[in-house]
Amino acid sequence: MKKQTYIVYVFFVLAILSVIVHNLLSAVLNFEDAVFFFLALLFMLLFVISVIYNVYTAVRYHQPKDVWKLGFLGLFGLIGLLQGFGPSFFGFFGFFGFFGLRYK
Repeated sequence: MKKQTYIVYVFFVLAILSVIVHNLLSAVLNFEDAVFFFLALLFMLLFVISVIYNVYTAVRYHQPKDVWKLGFLGLFGLIGLLQGFGPSFFGFFGFFGFFGLRYK
């Protein structure tokens, strides 16, 4: 996997971990932790920016060639089926569209 595509996955995992740590700290210590809340927002913003940049460079310059591998992020749309998570996760199904960016 190329570095440009790998970074998208790194930002996504870091954002999820920051949200989990923030929620654990607020549940256990009964106060809002601003550091992990800010980190979660920052990593989600960087995730979105890197996805947009990857799509732009893939469509314009056909680089990176493995941007279609981001389509597996669409599986996170299944979280919307779980009780209490709500329909907002169904937007992740749009990532399956990246499979159309596979160049031969």
